[in-house]
Amino acid sequence: MAGAPPLAAPFVHFQPVHSNFVTLAVKGTLLKKSSLHIIYEVHSTVPFVIHLNSRAARLAIFSLFYLSEGIPVGFATVAMAAYMRRQGAGLAEVSAIVAAVYAPWGFKWAWAPLVDLIRSRRLGPSRAWILFAQIMMIATIAAILFFDPARNFALLTTLIFIHNIFAATQDVAIDAMAVRVLPADEVSTANGFMFGSQFAGIGLGGSGALFVAGWAGFNASFYFILGLMTLLLLFVTIPLREPPDPAPPPDQPLVSAIATRIRTFFVELGRGFFRSGRGPLVGVLFSMLPPAATALGLSLATAIQVDLKLSAELMGTIALATNAAGALGAVSGGWIADRTGRPRTCIAVFYALTALPTAFLATRFTGVAGVAGLTVPMFIAVLISYNLFYGMQQSTVTGFFMRITNPAVAATQFTGYMSLHNLAVSYSSVWQGRVSQSQGYAAMLYLDAAAAFVALLALPWMAATRKTPEPSAASGSPPDHAGSVTARPSS
Repeated sequence: MAGAPPLAAPFVHFQPVHSNFVTLAVKGTLLKKSSLHIIYEVHSTVPFVIHLNSRAARLAIFSLFYLSEGIPVGFATVAMAAYMRRQGAGLAEVSAIVAAVYAPWGFKWAWAPLVDLIRSRRLGPSRAWILFAQIMMIATIAAILFFDPARNFALLTTLIFIHNIFAATQDVAIDAMAVRVLPADEVSTANGFMFGSQFAGIGLGGSGALFVAGWAGFNASFYFILGLMTLLLLFVTIPLREPPDPAPPPDQPLVSAIATRIRTFFVELGRGFFRSGRGPLVGVLFSMLPPAATALGLSLATAIQVDLKLSAELMGTIALATNAAGALGAVSGGWIADRTGRPRTCIAVFYALTALPTAFLATRFTGVAGVAGLTVPMFIAVLISYNLFYGMQQSTVTGFFMRITNPAVAATQFTGYMSLHNLAVSYSSVWQGRVSQSQGYAAMLYLDAAAAFVALLALPWMAATRKTPEPSAASGSPPDHAGSVTARPSS
């Protein structure tokens, strides 16, 4: 399997009993026929199917899925934030855009049981949800074309919020598929590639849209984003063939099954958090605290660029460079965590590293209001270094949570961890915008740098839910995974 191509398959399978999402016209030689399927050897260029039967295929597909998540995030938090700031929006309003992006991600646990319980055998248990979510994401972005965002801020934030409900649903389904499909020794590496691709998507959605807007006007950037998302839908999600789901279907009516799953979910959370020692409870607290220093990765970094009077083209170039740094950081962070076997230590180091460029930038401001004291080259260097460090912590933290997730309830349990993380980003954006507007950028950046260390106070107590064997004396010091590779929450 390792030598198989990652995307294309040498055979196209037709299943009349469970038909494909799209009808494929194939010219080839008939090789085999039965009551269930017909196999043709393809001789000409045809629409392809994608299987997750090799490491290369898994890394490629999950990376492309996370690319699709990053594109609209970059568009909203970079391109849209820049447009609104140029149109006279205040810092609190600009930050509200980011809050609208991340808030639904903080509550996606509420509908995650639907993803676990409502499955399609024909389209795949997770793929069906991804298809639905991507179509609705495209529709909600297209709706913004019909009004002026600068004059209808409430409608804009409402649509961004609705869009991210579907984006969060897609993320639940993608993560559930990843937990079922990825082998244990691929998890951190895959998360590195996934979040690296998400940074690349943010770069496409942010810098790409800014380039297009500078060349053909802001409305043209909408068509650019819609085109990218449609291509991913047509050439990744639709051709994908998800492995069969080993979990049996619920043996009760759907409404009762959902109610039972939600009740069981909270019962298990209570047992795991309050009856399994302090480790799981501290882990929840860690998720709710600020995920490192965040301000330079949110819309206020874009607002500073607008206040520096940078052109859309230069802002696009900066966004491209910073997201490339973030992608590199995500891949390298996941690799370092796997290589050292010490994810908690890596998380602590990476969190602290995000605070360094944040605090340094705060010292450069010479006044309370405005951007006096900043130089463009220095600001660019700070943003690039910050995004490198933020990418390193993001993939490492996510890999840590994914390793301790039970595959049987992947959509629900993993979502619980990450929802709190995203909620922390949302409330961080709100207070950062308000402090920046009332006290200036420097005060906000100092507070943000200090906030990065708050979560680290809880990190030493994030122990496993069950103990692992002690290493022998010959093995040296134990890896700092706290049993996360083998530990599973109580069932």
